[in-house]
Amino acid sequence: MLLSLLLLATQQPVAVLQSGTRVEIEGSAQAGQRHLSTPFGRYDASLDPVVSVVDSKEDLRLLAPLKEMEYSLWLKRIAERGLLSTLMEQEVPKEHRAAYQQLVEDWGKRLDSLPGKMDREERVEELWKRLQKAKSNEQQLLLTGALMREVSASSGAYKRRVGLSSLSKALRSKDPEMRRAAARLAERQTETSLMHRLLGSSLEEKDLGARRAASDAVYSIDPQHSLGRWTIALWRHGKDQDRVLAANHLAHYGSEEQDVVKALIFALGGESSAVAPRSNIFIGRQISAVTDFDVEVANSAVIADPRISILVEGVALEVRVVSVVVGRAIRRNLTTITGANPGKKRADWVRWYEKTYPTK
Repeated sequence: MLLSLLLLATQQPVAVLQSGTRVEIEGSAQAGQRHLSTPFGRYDASLDPVVSVVDSKEDLRLLAPLKEMEYSLWLKRIAERGLLSTLMEQEVPKEHRAAYQQLVEDWGKRLDSLPGKMDREERVEELWKRLQKAKSNEQQLLLTGALMREVSASSGAYKRRVGLSSLSKALRSKDPEMRRAAARLAERQTETSLMHRLLGSSLEEKDLGARRAASDAVYSIDPQHSLGRWTIALWRHGKDQDRVLAANHLAHYGSEEQDVVKALIFALGGESSAVAPRSNIFIGRQISAVTDFDVEVANSAVIADPRISILVEGVALEVRVVSVVVGRAIRRNLTTITGANPGKKRADWVRWYEKTYPTK
């Protein structure tokens, strides 16, 4: 309550642009103005001029009840109203941290804190230096957003990219915000060389924001490979935490068309004391191929009897028994992506799967 009163007492003027966008400003602004000064850098409104300037006090008052009812939505509305100072003053609970980081980063993409006459290559280099020296998480997020705007997605424009060695080093940093920034930039630059490290981070990273950035990056760079690696992790990894995260990733990024349901159902098959540890399951396919013909002549007609060979493609995988915790995570994610809820037991889901996806 005290924080809400303090925020109301220290409100900032907000410029309302022609499109309806709101930008917190420093000082004053006039209708028609196209370049704005904010507490965090310049805002280019050349294509979206100022229509009016309002006080943030009323917005804060109207949004105050929402903070208690639905905190994540309150954060989103504060960002939409352009109240960046208010947003960045929050002590955000852990479960909302990833969403908060993205909101601040998105504002960083729209603000410019560098001299206007710097070359594009110089801008990338300077922003990366500032990111490494930043004193607060909020500064790091704004600078990450600025870098996401400035770096080139094209490998040909190497001077407008953060170097691979720099990103690799940042992914090993003790600072979770630097690890997150490196993952975000690796995604932007499509750094396939960092896939292995990012896949590991998507399961092993302790910080939620950095882990989300790593999983976003690998899925953006190579969707099929990342889904495949998460499937293997779900089936074979020894740590329950890794398997739960793998199941979460499959449901979040995958779809029924990508055989995610099948991957989850197969894993759920291990949720039984009847399944022996270190037993094997074969995952693969059989292909029928015509390799030769037996030919005989009957009444001047050629009758060909094809010889069919079965080609087997696949791999035998060791199956690990699914714990209660992992089993619950699998069923929860199956419900998330299918909308079904046939029951709490493994057998309920197996029957549902056989009925919904009959063998052709």
